[in-house]
Amino acid sequence: MAGQDKGKILKYFAGIIMTLLLTHECVVETLDFPETSIDLEFSYIDGQLHHRLPRSAELLEFIVIVEVNASQAVVIEQIRVSLASITFPLQLDNSTEITAANITTVCQPNVTEYQCVCEDGYAWTYNNCKTYEACDDISLGSCGCISGIPSDGEMCVLESELPFTDLLFEIEIESSSISVIDEMRRYFQNMTFPLQLDELVEVLDVDITTVCNFNDSGYKCVCEDQYFWPCEKCTEYGSCDDITNNTCSCINDIPSDRQFCQPVNEITNNTACGKPPTVPAEYLTEIQIDAENTSIIDQLMSYLMSFSFPYKISDSTNITEINITTVCSLNQTQYQCKCEGLFVWPNDTCHSYEACDDITDGSCTCINALPVDGQFCQVLPSKYMIDIDVRFFDLFLVNYLRDLVRNISLPLTLSSSINITDIDMTTVCGLNGTQYECKCEERHVWPNDTCRAYHECDEIVGGTCGCIQALPSEGPLCQRDINECEDAVSVCGQYSDCINIIGSHMCSCWSGFNSSNKDSPVSRNNSCQDIDECLVSPSVCGPDSNCTNEIGSYNCSCLDGFTVTNSSLTISINNTCRDVNDCLKTSEFCGPNSRCTNSVGSYNCSCLSGFTVTNMNQPISISNPCNVTLPLTEYLIEIQINSVDSSVTDQLRTLLMSFNLPYIISDSTNITEINITTVCSLNQTQYQCKCEGLFVWPNDTCHSYEACDVITNGSSCTCINALPVDGQFCQVLPSKYMIDIDVRFFDLFLVNYLRDLVRNISLPLTLSSSINITDIDMTTVCGLNGTQYECKCEERHVWPNDTCRAYHECDEIVGGTCGCIQALPSEGPLCQRDINECEDAVSVCGQYSDCINIIGSHMCSCWSGFNSSNKDSPVSRNNSCQDIDECLVSPSVCGPDSNCTNEIGSYNCSCLDGFTVTNSSLTISINNTCRGKS
Repeated sequence: MAGQDKGKILKYFAGIIMTLLLTHECVVETLDFPETSIDLEFSYIDGQLHHRLPRSAELLEFIVIVEVNASQAVVIEQIRVSLASITFPLQLDNSTEITAANITTVCQPNVTEYQCVCEDGYAWTYNNCKTYEACDDISLGSCGCISGIPSDGEMCVLESELPFTDLLFEIEIESSSISVIDEMRRYFQNMTFPLQLDELVEVLDVDITTVCNFNDSGYKCVCEDQYFWPCEKCTEYGSCDDITNNTCSCINDIPSDRQFCQPVNEITNNTACGKPPTVPAEYLTEIQIDAENTSIIDQLMSYLMSFSFPYKISDSTNITEINITTVCSLNQTQYQCKCEGLFVWPNDTCHSYEACDDITDGSCTCINALPVDGQFCQVLPSKYMIDIDVRFFDLFLVNYLRDLVRNISLPLTLSSSINITDIDMTTVCGLNGTQYECKCEERHVWPNDTCRAYHECDEIVGGTCGCIQALPSEGPLCQRDINECEDAVSVCGQYSDCINIIGSHMCSCWSGFNSSNKDSPVSRNNSCQDIDECLVSPSVCGPDSNCTNEIGSYNCSCLDGFTVTNSSLTISINNTCRDVNDCLKTSEFCGPNSRCTNSVGSYNCSCLSGFTVTNMNQPISISNPCNVTLPLTEYLIEIQINSVDSSVTDQLRTLLMSFNLPYIISDSTNITEINITTVCSLNQTQYQCKCEGLFVWPNDTCHSYEACDVITNGSSCTCINALPVDGQFCQVLPSKYMIDIDVRFFDLFLVNYLRDLVRNISLPLTLSSSINITDIDMTTVCGLNGTQYECKCEERHVWPNDTCRAYHECDEIVGGTCGCIQALPSEGPLCQRDINECEDAVSVCGQYSDCINIIGSHMCSCWSGFNSSNKDSPVSRNNSCQDIDECLVSPSVCGPDSNCTNEIGSYNCSCLDGFTVTNSSLTISINNTCRGKS
């Protein structure tokens, strides 16, 4: 070949497209170029490789590749000039024409290797770019330069005819739930392939190949259908299935090279495998050393520092590292466990056992306890945050990346020392017309400074924003944040402002408000409360004024008889109220026949001599003037008559019955009613005072002086055993009635409304001069629950014992009463007000007792074998049940010749040495005594 002694040869490839008859034999001669001696090598490729269809039934299209080797670079230019001068199509004979001729590829040496560069309109396929290492950028699956000459003689191809490149991606997904795998299977089965991502990228197929799960004995990695482990993996990790050929579908571990199961047609080594290499195993051994002498720790440290690592124990075992991690010692009353060196306690342990130093970055080095789980200090992994700027010109790829990030299973293990714990897409920037807009992803915001520095394109909420009209050249991008200030009231409470800051927020009270705890930050639990300015001393309104507090403010008004000094200004400590002389307003201020006397802030009216105010219960005024006619006054006069003769009482009764009432004594005095109320007489050693007619002793008097008849309705009696020291007599007590009202609703809302209405009624409620409602009580609510009625008692009410027993209860019976029955009683009392003292029986009745709740009270009784301290008083917490020592009873409960041992609530009998029980099948007792052994 010409020019071989001049160094490496330039290689040129020309693609010539020729149209031939099917029966034509192609002969191509050597071409001559002026003043250049070159060798030409010819080869052709059937045009069907490029999917060219016949133009007619008789013509076929071929691509002829011509390789030109030349020692001079000028040849390429001469070829270009020659080809440019040819008019196409070029007719070679009746059946052959050349339709086009192009230079596609130029290869030339570059110091130590060839570089092959494509001409305009041509490119290298993706496989060549990867195989021979591209010497320019790989763009859209192709490149324009490679570092080598392809061994198969392939050359650059038209960019419009670049073939698709198949890429195989293996993705490892970690999940703690097997349901995720099943969900993925169903998802992939329902996908339609190929899946077009954009005009250049399509997904041909997606398969789950391998599923690894952890059980009691370790990991097992099982292949999906049509996939297998190669022989060397089955041998190295041990097969866990029954497949006996050179492949298997299950191995007993996760391969260290993270290889997955393979299709059977891709497994290259199916022959019998040799013995797999031994895989070294790494173990972490924790040793706990107990010692009373702290010097042992120092000795151990010195000893360990003298070791040279790795320390060989045997041919198969090395110690690579030894560390003291934790030292625990008793500190007065508790243990303290401190970490050595680079070891720390994790965050949970610091909080569970109370750290004895600062918690820094989620860890501490000292805790006030010995962990119950035997845990030691650990080396915590370092955490890094990396910002990655990804640039796309297609919104589809942004959405694709967003979906990809959301579906990654975290943590994602990159290597044994690197885990990706979080992947976060924060900011998306793009041109909006002529300017950039940078928008934050969901739950991300721009920092306050950035929102102020650039024009925001959404609302600023709490100081942060979600969009700016700029592409920041520096500073942080959007940061992850939950804008708590979007619902400021639920975060900071009422009457406050919320300012959002990255990762947190700040609350401040409005003017006129302050937080409940001034030493703690404002929050929903330490919310802003109205400042009562009226409690300030001296008063904010000044003297002689009323201060009315309002929400966030206050209002001042002058007291009656005072007016503000300057009426054009508000009342304050600098514009106070002054006294008004009310008597100067009008001469008739107090009405006729009266005298008006001014006082500070008020005035005083008095009647002139010889005049009396019309209504003594009202102040003198123009509407209640002074008159000469004296008003009638009603008096109650109680007269005590002392007599030794009891017949005087009967005579007095007869006399009083003869009176016609009202009895006129004078023009201004009438007797309207006379009654004998009380008759007291000496009964042997003490007085008894009995009430006459409708008169009774009130409840307090009945208990203070010991009633000598029945106290009726817990409120009155008609006889007491004493003369009241305060001279009190029997009284007419108002009658009391209890009325049950049945109110029927079909709406639970109305029940709640009635409940609130009853609670808010102000009692006593006066209906008329003779009727007062002193108590309103909602006791029972009944409603259908499915197909049957349930009647539930309101708070602090219960069904009586008899009702609980008569119907099926729908809650627990406590102390004999219940709060719910499955019935609508046709008669008998409804729920009754009661506090069930038996809910905590021990605190009411004391130990060793039963508590029975009864309406309005309770009853305590001792267990068998116990008795109250004071048998004459009822059992209670203060008169609790005590164990009865049966061994103190005489004669002995065990009989003669026996030992009696008292026990809590019982006793035990045993025979003395040399004696035995008469009937061994019965217990020892006074009826089954001990007798001498025969």
